[in-house]
Amino acid sequence: MKLIVKIILIFFFTAIAVIGITFYLTNIGIPHIAVYSIIMLFTALIGFISSRMVYKPIQNMNKSIEIVRSGNLDYRIESDSKDEIGELCKSLNNLVSDLQKATNEIYDLNQISSDYQEAEKTLKNQEDYFRRLFEYSNDAVFIYDFDGTILDINKKACDMLGYSKEKLIKIPFHDLQTEEELIRSKAAFRTNVKTGSIRFESKFKKMDGSAIDVEISSSIVDLKKGIMQSIVSNITERKRMEKSLRDSEEKFRTFMETASDLMYITNADGQFTYINNAMANTLGYTKEEMMGMPFSEILDKDNLEESKTRRQELMEAGENIHQLFWETKTRKKIFGEMKAVAIFNNEGQFQGIRGVFRDITERKKIEESQRLTQLGKLAADMAHEVKNQIAVISTRSSISLMRKPDNKDLEKDLTIIKKQCDQINDIVKRLLMFSKPSKRDYMKVNINNSVDFVINLVEPQFKQKNVKILKEFTSPLPTVEIDEKQMQEVFMNLLRNAFEAITDGGTITVVTKHKGDDIQIDFTDTGDGISESDMQQIFDPFFTTKEHGTGLGLSVCYGIVKSHNGDLKYTSRLGEGTTASIQLPISD
Repeated sequence: MKLIVKIILIFFFTAIAVIGITFYLTNIGIPHIAVYSIIMLFTALIGFISSRMVYKPIQNMNKSIEIVRSGNLDYRIESDSKDEIGELCKSLNNLVSDLQKATNEIYDLNQISSDYQEAEKTLKNQEDYFRRLFEYSNDAVFIYDFDGTILDINKKACDMLGYSKEKLIKIPFHDLQTEEELIRSKAAFRTNVKTGSIRFESKFKKMDGSAIDVEISSSIVDLKKGIMQSIVSNITERKRMEKSLRDSEEKFRTFMETASDLMYITNADGQFTYINNAMANTLGYTKEEMMGMPFSEILDKDNLEESKTRRQELMEAGENIHQLFWETKTRKKIFGEMKAVAIFNNEGQFQGIRGVFRDITERKKIEESQRLTQLGKLAADMAHEVKNQIAVISTRSSISLMRKPDNKDLEKDLTIIKKQCDQINDIVKRLLMFSKPSKRDYMKVNINNSVDFVINLVEPQFKQKNVKILKEFTSPLPTVEIDEKQMQEVFMNLLRNAFEAITDGGTITVVTKHKGDDIQIDFTDTGDGISESDMQQIFDPFFTTKEHGTGLGLSVCYGIVKSHNGDLKYTSRLGEGTTASIQLPISD
């Protein structure tokens, strides 16, 4: 309305102006053509100004509409007009604002719709994923309600029991189990309802009537709807293997418990974790006493250092076989052969030792007896073959010397022959003593006096080579019943061996002591010691490390001590010395 009024007023004032100008120009005498021309120009000017006043806002509005139509809903029409054009611009701006708001809402709705479709797609993918897990599971899966009605099963369930899905789904879940297992299964089911999940073993019936061992893991899926899920694993093969393993372990345990050999297992710290009956009985312990006992407790104390070396070798090699002495609960020694095997875990860490000990004490005695018998025969044969010839040579050399030959070289040679014959004759006597010991004259003897007598005989000679004899006698001592002359020969031999082992002066310590039911005499030198390989042969006849030795001294000594129901042992460390130990039983 305001725009129309404005146009009317423009034309009204324009008409008045034209009339006034026409009247004025006519009165001043201007020709009519010129007046009309001026009026037309003036009217055109007024029309142009008027059209600009109306057309410009409309043109701006059209331009703004085009911008909005291009999609720029943030653009707003600018207009200062207070007329209908200004109102129209405001209306258009409001319309654009509403359109922008509607567009935003549509965009949001589209975004929500897109998110919903994406969520629906994700849910569908998850559903497909869990369906594949359900269908292709390695275990049978049953979905059923609290009444046992099966709602769904996977292919594995059908394959495991031999049914088609249509048949299997019609069988109540609990009816799949054998009658023997049904009571335990129902009890487990009631526990499942209370706790939400449970795992137990049972037996399922297959379509062909056979039974299989299964492990059932049940859980509640929806408590309100009463829906449960059970994952059923076929453990028939596992149960068979477990039974086979139990049977094998039982046979192995029976074998170990009834074996005559001593069998044991220790942990990494050397403590017993298992011993068989033979070991407990032989050593005089109960099994309870030996469980947790250190292995070193049953070792002969002289074998402790060697045992540490053997243990290290065992951990490196994996197993070893060696001979050693064990001690019973009453400290009685038993000699045996032991095979030990190291136990390692999968990471190669040492876990303990599995060992078998065979008592060969009696076998050793038999072997020693057989060996001595054979050596006795050999010694007798040698003495028989050599004795007469040596006697002839010795006699003839003595007669020749009695004639006092003029040739000094000949006399010297005869003297050497006579001396060598005497030495050979001495060896023959030793052989005879070794093969056929003379009848012994046993008497009760104070061992300190007997050993002291021998020391007094050799001490002056030993002092010349700077070798001292130290005596550590325990007094009083119980008496021993021995052939004193033969035993003194043993003492003499052991002292001479100790003396010859010392090169540049040293000491020989002689110790006597009461040990259990025995008297023990130790001869310890500070010599060079004996190698481990030589230690294995020192009692073998004719074995010697001396340049001019016969190898019979220790064999004879060993035989004499053994004939007195005693024992002779050597212990030695290279570079530190050697100890010879005699044990003789106390007389009644």
